[in-house]
Amino acid sequence: MLFLLNNPVIMIVGLFILVLMTFSAIKMGREIKWNRLLTSKHRAMRLPASTNPGFKTRMGLLASTALAPLVVVALVLTTMQTTTVTPTGELHDIRSANDVLDIMETFEARMQSYNLFRGWMEDDIALENFAPTNDALDGAEGDYTDGGDEGSDDYSETNNQVTGVDEMDNVVTDGKYIYVMQNNKVFISLAYTQAGEASVLSNYKTIEYVDEETECPSGMYVTGLYVDDDYLVVVGSEYEYYCDKEGEEDFFYYDYWYGYNDNVSVYVYDKADDFALLNEYNVSGNLIGTRKIGDNLAIITTTYLPYTNDEFEVDSYLPEYAVDEELTTATYRDISYVDGTEPNSFTSFYMIDLDNEAIDMEVVLGDNGYNLYVSENNIYLAGNIYYFVPMADIIDVEDPVSETKTAITKVEINDADLTVTNTGTVPGYTLNQFSMDEYNGYLRVATTTGWWGDNINNRVFILDENLDEVSRLENLGEPGETIKSVRFTGVYGYVVTFEQTDPFYVLDLADEDNPSVVGELKVPGFSSYLQPLGNDYILGIGFGDSDGGTNGLKISIYDITDKTNPVVFSEAIFDYSDFGWGWSSATYEHKDLLVDLNKGIIALPFSTYNYNEVTGSTYNSGILVYNFDETDGLTYDGFIRHEQDAEEDVYVYKIKFISDYFYTVSRKYIKASLISEPETILHSVTLPE
Repeated sequence: MLFLLNNPVIMIVGLFILVLMTFSAIKMGREIKWNRLLTSKHRAMRLPASTNPGFKTRMGLLASTALAPLVVVALVLTTMQTTTVTPTGELHDIRSANDVLDIMETFEARMQSYNLFRGWMEDDIALENFAPTNDALDGAEGDYTDGGDEGSDDYSETNNQVTGVDEMDNVVTDGKYIYVMQNNKVFISLAYTQAGEASVLSNYKTIEYVDEETECPSGMYVTGLYVDDDYLVVVGSEYEYYCDKEGEEDFFYYDYWYGYNDNVSVYVYDKADDFALLNEYNVSGNLIGTRKIGDNLAIITTTYLPYTNDEFEVDSYLPEYAVDEELTTATYRDISYVDGTEPNSFTSFYMIDLDNEAIDMEVVLGDNGYNLYVSENNIYLAGNIYYFVPMADIIDVEDPVSETKTAITKVEINDADLTVTNTGTVPGYTLNQFSMDEYNGYLRVATTTGWWGDNINNRVFILDENLDEVSRLENLGEPGETIKSVRFTGVYGYVVTFEQTDPFYVLDLADEDNPSVVGELKVPGFSSYLQPLGNDYILGIGFGDSDGGTNGLKISIYDITDKTNPVVFSEAIFDYSDFGWGWSSATYEHKDLLVDLNKGIIALPFSTYNYNEVTGSTYNSGILVYNFDETDGLTYDGFIRHEQDAEEDVYVYKIKFISDYFYTVSRKYIKASLISEPETILHSVTLPE
């Protein structure tokens, strides 16, 4: 039945054949009946026995009509048996544009693509036009200058998945400044000095990407920030903006709008030179993800190919990059093809050496990925492949006829050099970046197969360095449950599944050949994010309420000291119904969560909205602050608001600490308070508009 649902044309043809065969069978039955009656009549009339030549002719035609479609179907099925596209994961070198076109033609001949519309909005790449016309820094008025004083070495970093692998964020700090990405600008605020501590909080500089002549955005849309001892790194996507010129009749509702483009820009600012622009890097493609390891910045992009267009030129879509406007285009020898995958895009892996001002590039032709995991040694990019299995496999109707698989591309990191080494596939789809983890040369991957009902299967795979399967765990969770969160740490893995309750599983992965489930806990609600707190506790952020449902924010501490018997050590629940409506970005964005075990801090955003006829709409947005220790568990320390019962949502979304101070960031303010008294605001600065 699943096969027919996945192949409606075959289903319709099959129904037609069934009707035709039924009609032929009825007609043949009638012919036999009338022929028998005719024979009986001849005998009754004592006529000599004779054959009916018309009967034989009609029977032959009817038999041919009934059997011919079956022969055609058999031939089609045989052809499908030999032409089914099954990803093998092997890498093949490409040497020319004809190789790319041949791969596309072969793939199209073997399977009709369902991605008919991909690539329709691609534009030609013009890297030399990327740079905004205004690279200058506009000094914002503030009460303090730099003063040359040092900041603090005690400050919070981005809540990264992997130690040593930095992730892009919208707010970062280096212990002296706080950098905020907002309204397509980068605000640099002086936050702390050893002499003035938090009293120096003030706006210091603003980086604004505008065209001074038209006052339109320059084409740079800021997507994230990195900061280290030497550089402020701004990553953004490039768009082509169209502005209403002065004196012209407004054509659009807004003063400007932007068109689509698929390029990524990186601006590197020199902290030692008062944030002067040091270098500009541009790479082609839509941004998939980025990571920073030391002074090396990895950028992964994809460029869709309109391969359903017979007239497109492959050369126009070759990935390229520019260092300070010096352009380099990929050669075909830089490209590999992932065998069996749909050749619908170029996926490009760039590594920018910030110190030596150089870029290394690797390119893969094939299904692009969306889920990025990066260790200190390798980049793993995972994406879904949906394909039909060979016809021989559908004889057993219990087996699925179509299946989603996760294709994984592995790229080795050697300082600033990249090498595509392997690809592999596993059944199912991954949830997010935490579904993958590298440990001792092995890659652990958690996937879910199926979408509803009894056909759902949650698995954890262990793959070797070649991405070949070593072992697997299957059937995690109750029937109908899907994976809601995953975290691997050391030799253990933790998986949460959910439909009605929250099974929390502890996996022992120490023996790669024989992984096992060693512990299980069922609680109401579920955790959508897990983070280890040392070796004995796991923090869960997710959904739960006082009635055992999921209509609230739930913060859980799982005690995993005894891996065979995990228990809930401490928890806090905020029913949304108590506030009208509520939400927390920490349920889906781990970088909005602040965790520091040395200071005992767990803090996360929480916003509520309520409406009544008397007061109208009211917003309360802030940061929930908890203290955590192994004796008392979670202890509520306060809720840091920027405005109380506000008519407009200022949306407090980030918290950092420097030395003894919290710094909270909203759409309007940066506010400072002591960690020991978080609700008492000591200093505040309004961000420029």
